Amino acid sequence: MTEEDFMTMPRARSLPRAVAVPILGLVLLALLAGCGLREGATDDPFRGQERSGTVTLEIRNDNFNDARIYTLWNGERQRIGTVTGISERSFDIDFRGGDLRVHVDFLAAGEFTSERILVSPGDTVSLVIPSRP
Repeated sequence: MTEEDFMTMPRARSLPRAVAVPILGLVLLALLAGCGLREGATDDPFRGQERSGTVTLEIRNDNFNDARIYTLWNGERQRIGTVTGISERSFDIDFRGGDLRVHVDFLAAGEFTSERILVSPGDTVSLVIPSRP
């Protein structure tokens, strides 16, 4: 493209300010109205929506020791079940909101707790227990 071609190109036109400002105001008003009418609105804007459902927890135990599995939802501990040595097992657990941590307690020796895991209803969390934790 030459300089002459560039100079003869038609310029883009913008809306006059007298038209653009009211249109922008209507768009913002529509967006704010939509936020106020959202389903499940609560009086407390910091509480958020209640969510329910399940999370699938898949455990593969590569260790020879049997392992008791617990979940920790916001610090509350609940026993889920046992995964025998050198086996796999899947658990469907109720979603409780917040961060999930998985605690493994070996029947023969030792224990460990996972880092925090951010989950949503319907998610699948896979955990591999190594042969030597």
